[in-house]
Amino acid sequence: MKLNYIIVTNTYNRPLYLVERSLRASLKQKIPPQKIILIDQNIEGLNLPEDISANQLIVRTRTNKKAVSAARNTLVIPDGTEWIFFCDDDGYPCDNYSEILQKLISQNPSLEILAGSYVRDDNHEFYTIRHKRGGSLKYFRNTKNLLGSNLVVKAKVFDELGRFDENFGAGALWGSSEETDFCWKAYFSGKNMEFFPELIIYHLPPFNESVKIGFKKAFKYGVGKGALVSKWLFKKKKIKVIYEFLEMITVPFIQSFRGLITFKFGLIATNFAALAGRIYGMTKYFFVKQT
Repeated sequence: MKLNYIIVTNTYNRPLYLVERSLRASLKQKIPPQKIILIDQNIEGLNLPEDISANQLIVRTRTNKKAVSAARNTLVIPDGTEWIFFCDDDGYPCDNYSEILQKLISQNPSLEILAGSYVRDDNHEFYTIRHKRGGSLKYFRNTKNLLGSNLVVKAKVFDELGRFDENFGAGALWGSSEETDFCWKAYFSGKNMEFFPELIIYHLPPFNESVKIGFKKAFKYGVGKGALVSKWLFKKKKIKVIYEFLEMITVPFIQSFRGLITFKFGLIATNFAALAGRIYGMTKYFFVKQT
């Protein structure tokens, strides 16, 4: 059976050439999607070139929502859609993504969610150590292998799970972790999901930021992770989340020690910023009204 899917890409304040690259890679798929839906969050809509804007496969929608989770939740799923592939605007699928996806689904007909890997577009190495190691999503310790810009989910499951929690993610109350929150919803709901490293999204390499910028970003992402742990461990009382709690507290110390012996003092600073953010977010969660 031919793969029935749509591609959803949301964009906000991203350089036009990156958005074009992402859309062109989606258009090049050998098994074309039913639609490529571009959720444009920009105050002024992107000025896309004619060959993209006039392509009948591409449907552009506009929203004033700044949070990535809220923007994705505005998606109107076309009738008959079976699968949704979420791809960020600064990433793009490999040339044979759709063929690999169809093969994986045909080989695993009970699957409801598939997660793929990030690969750097400059040296083709895995973007994260987690993706390099891999690991099945059937085990809670591997759930962070699911990243929101390489996520394929059955349309009906996306709705069954209540879509994304709009309190999490870039631009939201808690500035990160919307994809992990979604994965945990799926995990604790018993959804059949798996991670496949061969399902590749190419992504810009990490930027070599200043210590100051890295410090702020680490703190911000840490706040989101801390809030996420409070939601699932203390509010929803999911005991397995203790694993994430212990990891988020201990890893910064391990990384800081590594920074100390290698004289990478920026690594020490960012890890203590992450730890501070996690503790702050975990505590603040109980005092902030969720939207």
